[in-house]
Amino acid sequence: MAIINGRRIDAERIGKEGVWGKDLLKELKVDPGRRPILERNGRVQQIDPNRRYSPFELIDKNGRGAKVSSMPDRSKGHTFGRPRSALSKRIITEQVIDIAEHLFQQGLEFDEDEAHWLVVPNYRLPRRWHQYARQTPLLIAFPVEYPALPPVGFYMKADIPLSPDGHFFAGVAHNAWAEPLAHGWKWYCVYIHEGAWRPAANWREGDNLYTYFYLINEALGN
Repeated sequence: MAIINGRRIDAERIGKEGVWGKDLLKELKVDPGRRPILERNGRVQQIDPNRRYSPFELIDKNGRGAKVSSMPDRSKGHTFGRPRSALSKRIITEQVIDIAEHLFQQGLEFDEDEAHWLVVPNYRLPRRWHQYARQTPLLIAFPVEYPALPPVGFYMKADIPLSPDGHFFAGVAHNAWAEPLAHGWKWYCVYIHEGAWRPAANWREGDNLYTYFYLINEALGN
């Protein structure tokens, strides 16, 4: 038997060939913001309507019915390195071109294919960092969800000791992108709290790449 919303389904109804996920979903009312799940032996998987589940998959190791239920949807937040929407790529490209014209006329390096990152090859560091370096390559990674979600920190490559001000690390946190670490970058933590980043339909009117560079300048200068 399987338990659906607290009710059990007769094993005979399941049959020897099992049950399609879409038929399980017919028995399960899933409210907006929730996901249909199958719980068996302490493990949870989302129900695939296009998959046939065998009788064995609906019985746990003790012979008890697996649970077919729902749980709140979740978001892991920032996602990096995966394909992004055409809109996200267009907005990032427009912002990068704009700051190249107004903030970094010496030039930028930009991932034109996927819009995953930009690099300022010679970012000028504030005076307090001059004991280590006067300038550094600086990388910003764009989450797939940009501009809805902001970057998570930034990366520098100059020969700067780790965490001289408590924010510079060899690892990442807050779901920042770890891939640059494999290429000689180190991560500086500038984390924007949930809800504080406010982009607009017209990207010039809300938080944007200019906003983030202002935050970088402030963080390094304090």
